[in-house]
Amino acid sequence: MTDTGLRKQAQRFVDSLSHAEYEIDGVTKRIDLFRTSVEGDLVKVFVFFDDAVTGEIGSVQLIDKDGDTVARAARSFIKPATKGLYVVFKYRYTEMEVEGIGL
Repeated sequence: MTDTGLRKQAQRFVDSLSHAEYEIDGVTKRIDLFRTSVEGDLVKVFVFFDDAVTGEIGSVQLIDKDGDTVARAARSFIKPATKGLYVVFKYRYTEMEVEGIGL
């Protein structure tokens, strides 16, 4: 793939995203994506929790426009009321040649 092809694949992934979901106190909540970027073959998706959110945040997930979970952060985070919290999903698109896939 060319650099352009990798960048386009990365952009298609970002364009497919709808929102994020997370768990807090055993309840699943929805949150808008704060920011996305595609820099060459590198994708970054930022989820920001402001001071209105407090407690243990877990299972932050990216949800696509079909309603499917496409990425998940397995860690939990303690979010104090006095500070914001960013969760960043970072992915690099790369070409990998595969031989013998039985075509």
